[in-house]
Amino acid sequence: MKDCPDCLSEIPDEAQFCRHCGERVEGKPCPGCGARNWSEAEVCRWCGHRYEAPRGRLEFESFAVTAQLLPTILQRGRFLCQTIRLTQEKIIISTPGIFNLSRQDEEIPWRKVAGFDYRSGIFWDQVTVETRGQSASKMACLTKSEGRRIRQVLQDLET
Repeated sequence: MKDCPDCLSEIPDEAQFCRHCGERVEGKPCPGCGARNWSEAEVCRWCGHRYEAPRGRLEFESFAVTAQLLPTILQRGRFLCQTIRLTQEKIIISTPGIFNLSRQDEEIPWRKVAGFDYRSGIFWDQVTVETRGQSASKMACLTKSEGRRIRQVLQDLET
C-alpha cells in the first residue's frame, strides 16, 4: 500500500488514481499548479501550462558564414555582406547598415526556430529561418557548400 500525495489516504500500489479524492497519484507534476498529468502530456489539464518537449542538444562546432560579395552587390545593391553565426545556443544574423555605421543583429534561440526554407540557385543559395512569434530571417548570397552546411544543421534540429 502507498499513500495518496494529495489526501494521504492509503491506496493500492498499482493504483494510478486515488479512490478517495480522485486525483492522479503518478505522472509528471505541473510546475504551475502542482497537478499530476500523464507522462506524455503536452499541456496541464488544470492550468494549461505547456510542457516543453525535451530537445536533444545539437552537436556541432560553432561556425560563422559570410555572404559572397559579388551576389550581394548584384542582388541587394550593397557592398557590405551579411554574416550568420550558428552557436550551440542560438543563430545570429548580422546585417551591416549603410557605410557600416550600424549593424542589425538578429538573435534566434534554437527553441524559437519553427522551420526553415532552403533555396538552391544556379550560383548561390538562400536560407530563410522561420521563427515562432517573430518575422522570418533571410540569409542570401551563400556559396553552395556554406548553404548546404547551414541546411544540414537546421535539418538535424528537426530530427
